[in-house]
Amino acid sequence: MFGKMKRTVIDFYTKEKEMDITLFKVLGTAGAMVSIVGATMALITAPGSMGMWINLMAGAASIVLMAYVHITKRYLVGYLITSFCIFMGLFAWLFMEMGGMNGSMTYLFTFGIIFSTLMYKGVLMYVMGFLQTAFYIAVCIFTYNHPEYAREFETPWNQFSNQLAGIFLSSVGIALIFIFYIREYRKQQRIAEESSKAKSILLANISHEIRTPINMLLGMNEMILRESENSKINEYAQNVANAGQHLLFMVNQFLDLSRIDMGKEELFEDDFNLKKLIKSLGTFWGEEAGKKKIEFIMDVDRTMPENFRGDMRKLSQILSNLLSNAVKYTEKGTIVFTVQNVKTIKPLEVTGKGTVKYQVHFEISDTGSGISEEDQKKIFESFERAEIIRNKGIEGTGLGLAISNKLAHLMGTEIKVKSEYGAGSVFWFDIVLAAGDEKAEASDPDSFFIAPEAKILAVDDKDMNLMVVKSLLRRTMIRVDTAESAAKAYEKYEAEDYDLVLMDYMMPDVNGIEAMKHLREIDAGKNRHVPMIVLTADATRSSREKFMTGGFDDYLLKPIDSSLLESTLIRHLPERLVTKVESKAESGIAEEDREKIKALLKKYDISLDMALKHLSGDIYQYSRICEYFVKDSGSDREKLKGCIASGNYEEAAIMVHALKGNAGNVGGEDLYYSSIRLEQRIRSRDTEYTESFIPHFIMQWNRVEKGLVEFLKEFEKIKQSMEQAKGEEKLPDEDELWKSLNEAVRRGRQTPALKLVGELSGLKGRNGNLETIEESIRNMEFDKAESIIETEMTGRDGEKG
Repeated sequence: MFGKMKRTVIDFYTKEKEMDITLFKVLGTAGAMVSIVGATMALITAPGSMGMWINLMAGAASIVLMAYVHITKRYLVGYLITSFCIFMGLFAWLFMEMGGMNGSMTYLFTFGIIFSTLMYKGVLMYVMGFLQTAFYIAVCIFTYNHPEYAREFETPWNQFSNQLAGIFLSSVGIALIFIFYIREYRKQQRIAEESSKAKSILLANISHEIRTPINMLLGMNEMILRESENSKINEYAQNVANAGQHLLFMVNQFLDLSRIDMGKEELFEDDFNLKKLIKSLGTFWGEEAGKKKIEFIMDVDRTMPENFRGDMRKLSQILSNLLSNAVKYTEKGTIVFTVQNVKTIKPLEVTGKGTVKYQVHFEISDTGSGISEEDQKKIFESFERAEIIRNKGIEGTGLGLAISNKLAHLMGTEIKVKSEYGAGSVFWFDIVLAAGDEKAEASDPDSFFIAPEAKILAVDDKDMNLMVVKSLLRRTMIRVDTAESAAKAYEKYEAEDYDLVLMDYMMPDVNGIEAMKHLREIDAGKNRHVPMIVLTADATRSSREKFMTGGFDDYLLKPIDSSLLESTLIRHLPERLVTKVESKAESGIAEEDREKIKALLKKYDISLDMALKHLSGDIYQYSRICEYFVKDSGSDREKLKGCIASGNYEEAAIMVHALKGNAGNVGGEDLYYSSIRLEQRIRSRDTEYTESFIPHFIMQWNRVEKGLVEFLKEFEKIKQSMEQAKGEEKLPDEDELWKSLNEAVRRGRQTPALKLVGELSGLKGRNGNLETIEESIRNMEFDKAESIIETEMTGRDGEKG
């Protein structure tokens, strides 16, 4: 019985969903307790007075009001009745019955004012607080002028006891209010935090799962772009790539927001090349701005060092979001991307300890739609966007600036904004970066390599992820074996010596670290140490440290970026297996030379188009592949004939399978399709067909080899002609550069002028005049710069005369 009553009382306070009603019950309970204790004290200190009965009436009224609010949910009505009937009516009556100004009710007036302050909201809180205070003051003034209406205490002891009781009751009452109020507040705060945490975890898990099909989508689509020769299909594929990248960008934003909200986002500092990062961002967003006919200007401090140490990923994300918004909300005019070193912080001179640091200023200004003063206060809030109606045609989640500012805070800075509605905006922040290792080389996103003799093992429980890895590495000619589970990985790793392992972390049977440790045990038995790289969607610093300390040599984020995958493999594969080739910028040859090569290869049944579609059109890389094909053809042919003669069909099938891929890489169409048929017949043990077909197959192989040898001879001549022509290229005319510089300075065009100063420096080396001109242009002192330029040009004319 007692337990049931206890449960009912607890439910009365804890099961209420509306916080205002719960608070009314809490405060009403405190008021009832004060009234009941007050009645007891009145009986002791002022026997025979009405004080006891009035206190009991107040306590009963509090209980009735709590029940009324509990049933009707009309808490505001309960507040008003409590204020007017109890705190103003009954308290004024008690004031008169218990000594007026000489009694204890003045302390309880404070209790009533605090109650009203906590119960009401908005304007009503101020109105009721003022009204109640004014009423109490009026009651006190009335009693002061008409003391005959206040009941006197019979003895000094009664008055003293009543004063002590008032202090005690008001203190206890106020304390109870705040104890209950703080407890309820903490409870609601805990519920809100748990809800937010659950939302963030759900969001992170959903985002993580979405990234897997996006990884497959983007990977397969990249292979369509690489291999398709149909312009219409390429157009569709490019649209898929753009949509996929946008989807991935939004998923990453949600993932980043959930990480930040859960406090899991950390700084991951490493050496990086800031100028290459800025150039990459400028190139991409410059092209995006160009599509909208917007002028995109880069103003980068040329005196600033290149290598820094910091979190490049977060810095890049902040700048990308700011540049994206500038392009998105600008329809005409100019966008200026400024990067300046504003301060160099040297290490302590006394101890010599510390690292040189730089305070770098990043600024993006535009002539876009601008932001109103009201919207500037909320643009850094999650899911908030400025001018939703006016900008309804512009894509966005309202997370970019919120995430950027949170990342900026994590990096010890803050994004600031200055904007004029309808006239453009300026976003900027200053960040302190430590000097990086000058010897550190940033990976070149345009670098290529081939490694036809390399063998790697890719482990992932999802077939489509393995398909993506194999597709992305096809042009490298690496042999990629796959395993869909840790158990299959162990089996393959025992049977073969691999040069590198790509290991997924999240697998159902065993996680990547445990699987990697088992492979390390196999390595120990073979006295080898094979590089092992973890594949993960978790980019937090703690996870990276877990992977690296756990034994992995490196890590790659999902979805896998093809350039990062290749640059990572270059770092970890044995140097003897890797051949680097020219970048895309240098891969083209004259169209007439290309047609000449195409015709030459066609005589030997080799399709140049078939080969180049696997190599992004890079004919230089094709030449390297041909060299590898020719290098081993003779010995491989003899080995294949030996296997067939001895009946070793298992080894013969493996050799023909490998040749099939190599034939496709060099464009040997007939040899490629013959390899497919021959491999099938060998595996089915069709000895009659195999033995009769081998002579024809060897003839095709010889023919392809001969054609490639002829191609390599011809291509060497073409390369020599190109290098000779390149060496004979006319150097830029110095006089023309000075004239162009003078014109740019006269027009006050800072960025083009600085570029021309750089070209002159490269042509004739740095000197005092050029340094002074550059400094004057940076300081916008164009008159001074023009004077020095004209003096220089006059001197050159004098030398010619």
